[in-house]
This record gives sequence, C-alpha cells and structure tokens, in this order.
Amino acid sequence: MAGKKGKKKKSGKKRKSAKGPAIIDGISTEEMSKEQLEQHIHRLREEMEREREERNYFQLERDKINTFWEITKRQLDEGKALLRNKDREMEDMEERHQVEIKVYKQKVKHLLYEHQNNITELKADGTLTLKLEQDEHRVKSPTCGRTSGVSRSSSRNWS
Repeated sequence: MAGKKGKKKKSGKKRKSAKGPAIIDGISTEEMSKEQLEQHIHRLREEMEREREERNYFQLERDKINTFWEITKRQLDEGKALLRNKDREMEDMEERHQVEIKVYKQKVKHLLYEHQNNITELKADGTLTLKLEQDEHRVKSPTCGRTSGVSRSSSRNWS
C-alpha cells in the first residue's frame, strides 16, 4: 500500500510542478535536500495515518449512532404499538363496562317494578282482608250483642 500511496504523491507532485514547484516550510521542493524531503514524507505519512485513524473512529461513531437510532426507532415503534393495543383494550373494557351498567340498570328497573307490583298487590290484599274482617265483625257484633242480651234477660227470667 505504501508503494501505491507514494505513486499517487508523485503523480500529484507532477501536477504541482507543472504549475510551479511546491513550497514546504518556506522552501521549494526543488531546493530541499534528500533528508528534508524524507522528513517531510515521514510527517505526511504520520499525518495520513492520524487522518486514517480519525476517519475510522468517525466511521465507528457514525455506525454506533446509526445502530442506536435504529434500536431507538424500533423501541419507539414497539411502544406505539403497545400503546395502541392498550388503547384498544381500554376501549373494549369501557364498552363492556357500559353494557354491564345498562344490564344492571335494567335489572334494577325490573326489580323496582316487581317490588312496586308486590307492594300494590299486598296493599290490595290487606285492604280486602281488612274489609272482609270488618264486614264479618259487623255481622257478628250485633248478633253477639243481642245474643248476650237475650241470654242475660233469659237468665233473669229463669231466676
């Protein structure tokens, strides 16, 4: 790889030399000694290695963020689905509750109606029984009074 990279630099330098000699640290590359050029190449390789490491680091960070985004998005979707299910479940429960309330109201209404009928029936029976008893008492009372009066007078006559 280093050989290929070196070739790329040479082709780049050829382009620069066509424009004019490259200036590094205030000195043109034509005026630099072999040792200065080697030092410059060494610095450029170190810088390239740092840039490569930094690029790899940022790619890893990007991948981590993308993974986190996907996980979070999936969790959000699951949460929304759970919420929709709970809402649906609550609506169903509310509907069943309303039906139960309606049924209980009907039962209470029916029981109140039966209770009122029973009360009316009992009152009617009580009134009828009272009337019969009063009639029977009236019929017996004068007879009893006369009978007792007759027996008293008879008992006086006998004495």
